[in-house]
Amino acid sequence: MEREIWSELSQAICEVACRWKESPRFTHSTALIVRVHLWSALHDRPTSWACHAQNWDSRTRPSTLPDQSTMSRRLGTAGFTTFMKAVSARMAGKSGSSLLKRVDGKPLTVAAHSSDKHATWGRGAGGKARGFKMHSIWSAQPMPVQWIVTPLNVSEKPMARRMIKRMGQSEKGGGGYLLADGYYDSSELYDECAKIGYQLLAPRQHPGSGLGHHYVSDHRIRGIELLEPPARINPFGPDLYRQRLQVERDLGNLTSFGGGLMNLPPWVRTMPRVRRWVWAKLLINAARIRCRRGIGA
Repeated sequence: MEREIWSELSQAICEVACRWKESPRFTHSTALIVRVHLWSALHDRPTSWACHAQNWDSRTRPSTLPDQSTMSRRLGTAGFTTFMKAVSARMAGKSGSSLLKRVDGKPLTVAAHSSDKHATWGRGAGGKARGFKMHSIWSAQPMPVQWIVTPLNVSEKPMARRMIKRMGQSEKGGGGYLLADGYYDSSELYDECAKIGYQLLAPRQHPGSGLGHHYVSDHRIRGIELLEPPARINPFGPDLYRQRLQVERDLGNLTSFGGGLMNLPPWVRTMPRVRRWVWAKLLINAARIRCRRGIGA
């Protein structure tokens, strides 16, 4: 499977490189920098590992390889980020009109004794943990619609609000339902979703209770009516909300194969490195999904 995944990634890099205008001051192309970065992430190795020819096979090895200092310098440039965005768009495929989207967060933990200044204590899987968190919105595409990496102590609600705003800016004529767990039950999020044509569905912590005396969005009331009896007059709401479980499968599949997004390795520390590592793993997972679905260019 590794060969098929790399073939999919390599094809995407080549297609982007054909349209890429490279600066003449660079000895190594941006496409090569991206290729080396993804090769190291695919094999769960540091970038320095991929800078040595013996760690490539004859069919995949580029004619020249940058050294570690070049990689460190180029990975932080705007050109690298722009190229990765183009590869991500290519891996996501055609953005069909998906009425259902799902939002959730995934902890990315590090050791408790880590000296990483960007890793923080927060709510992890099953208790307190230290590290980072990936916030993401998924649809039926191989790549998430939106994603953000933050320290672990950052609340999911403001990050969801930011991703919803970005989703509204990138979509044209979108709309549908955004499914979330009870942690996202917030009138502000309901209103933010409504601005871009989406109805948020997030169950309340105490179904059947009153609404209190604070501001309650009309869109939140609509969500309560869809999910809770006795106002629920048909099974549409519960049946629809059961589709939220797909995001659990999406995040689970992201970690369930060799080269997937496991716990952060020791050489992936500080926010810039963590974000680049997560980005590479999302692209690798997207390539795997495309191979399994038989998606063409």
